[in-house]
Amino acid sequence: MNRIYANNELTLRRVGLWEQVPHPWLDLFVPKSRISDFDEGVFKGILVKQNLSAPGILLVYPADKSKWDDRTSAAIPNEDFYIVSILLTAGYDTLELFQAQNRDILQFCVDADIGMKLYTPHNYTQEEWAEHFGPKWKTIQERKLQFDPNKILSPGQGIFN
Repeated sequence: MNRIYANNELTLRRVGLWEQVPHPWLDLFVPKSRISDFDEGVFKGILVKQNLSAPGILLVYPADKSKWDDRTSAAIPNEDFYIVSILLTAGYDTLELFQAQNRDILQFCVDADIGMKLYTPHNYTQEEWAEHFGPKWKTIQERKLQFDPNKILSPGQGIFN
């Protein structure tokens, strides 16, 4: 699958289309203690049942929490975890199907209390951002005040609006 995906990307880049096709990617940090539940619900459940086809890759690799610097702003689970990346390329005619699949995956994680963290969340309110960052939220706010007091950087994220 990696070779197919790489060839697809190279082909699309050669003809100038890579930047013009949708990539409904989903990157998650899944707690080690819940990876089996995630596997059953997402890989063997949602992805198999929905059976959407697109060029891309699924990456799953372990991460040692102790190797992550707590001073970073990344929101990660409170234990060792797996980085799960669902990296697909969709057509505009199938984009909504893949976005709906991503929403189904996220809803499964919430309903099953998987405790995953999104690498790149799409939150809309400060409350959602505070929940995402958890105990790091106060530090995030302090850094924003220190380094961007006029709130001119990243206004579209909605974190500090």
